[in-house]
Amino acid sequence: MPVFSVAEMKRRFAGVLRGLEDRKLDGLFLHSADNVYYISGVPLLSAWGRPMWAALGRSKAASSGGGAASSPSGAAVDRDWAACVIGAELEKENMEGNTWFEEIRVYTDDENVWQASLRLAVDFIRQRCPRVSRLGVERSLLPVGILEGLQAAFSGAEFVEAGDLLADLCLVKSGEELSLLRVGADVAKIGANAFLEAISENVTEITVAARAVLEMDRALGALFPDGATSAYAYSHFGDHTLTPHHHPTGRRLRRGDVVALNVFPVVWGYCMELERTFVFGTPTLEQERALSAVNEVFEAAKARVVPGASMADLDRLTRDLLKSRGFDRYIRHGTGHAHGIMIGAAGREEPGELRVYNQRRLEPGMVNSVEPGVYIPGLGGFRHSDVMLITEEGAVCLTTFPRDIHYRG
Repeated sequence: MPVFSVAEMKRRFAGVLRGLEDRKLDGLFLHSADNVYYISGVPLLSAWGRPMWAALGRSKAASSGGGAASSPSGAAVDRDWAACVIGAELEKENMEGNTWFEEIRVYTDDENVWQASLRLAVDFIRQRCPRVSRLGVERSLLPVGILEGLQAAFSGAEFVEAGDLLADLCLVKSGEELSLLRVGADVAKIGANAFLEAISENVTEITVAARAVLEMDRALGALFPDGATSAYAYSHFGDHTLTPHHHPTGRRLRRGDVVALNVFPVVWGYCMELERTFVFGTPTLEQERALSAVNEVFEAAKARVVPGASMADLDRLTRDLLKSRGFDRYIRHGTGHAHGIMIGAAGREEPGELRVYNQRRLEPGMVNSVEPGVYIPGLGGFRHSDVMLITEEGAVCLTTFPRDIHYRG
């Protein structure tokens, strides 16, 4: 069964087409795994050096191209547009089972995969639209070599940024997307409990993280047997908490260490997170002061997550509150970010970043983390994170979990 229904994919495509028509584009070339997945329905969760691309061409009389295969749905994308997903022969069944596009083109390892896949994309667009004057690309993300190949193939064409079309569409989640994220939220709580159960004096970061991942995968297998998982976890002790994306090591837990709990269930490429910070043992006055400040700011920010709230104002709020408590020089990141497809190729959804430069406002259907933090050299990093679903009336916390965790003794 495809990850998403044909109706869901048509909804997404209609939004993209509106943008393409508004910008008077003749074609669209997408290269990032996140955006190719979003528009084609095919998840390339691990590329292993073999790209997957999506190509769209404006054509009122679409002709069939060599090396093509029909999608299982047999659905036509649009009478004026044709669409193709291009991937390695190793991914043929993945593409056939998940895309609703009418055409699939595959390449083999018999030649350089980047050159082969680019040629297939170029051929598809040319067949649909012999004279391309404006081609949409993910310009801010496009590798120089691929851009040069497209420029050589479409000499004289203007290359227009179109990645923002996808970025805007991705922000408000559909019911099917929310179903995946809700599963991830439930699994996150299971992973967080497993993390805490694994905590004991002298245990390693690797052991704790591995236990959390094991239980998340186990839970996903029970709750959603058809869901592919890429779940991961970070376990940080002591000064490792200063680097929130530090991968776990063999460092052992000691009394008095600050501990950062970070679990990330990923279901079909859709990522959730749940993060907590606590002290193993009796906290010092300095540790208590930092935790108290983060606790207060965390709750204040969550209370302000409502429809219409400015993302810039939310970030400014947490910065001002931390500054008033003397922690402003220890702030290292924004207040939060959008959650959805996070395979890694396109990064996070930039328009959903809770940062001072982002004037966008929250809307119902958006899903955003709230995670203010401070990172104090010699003491540790302190951060909690919850993921909030914005509703018509306010917001719902999807990752409800105890904030205050105590290991005394």
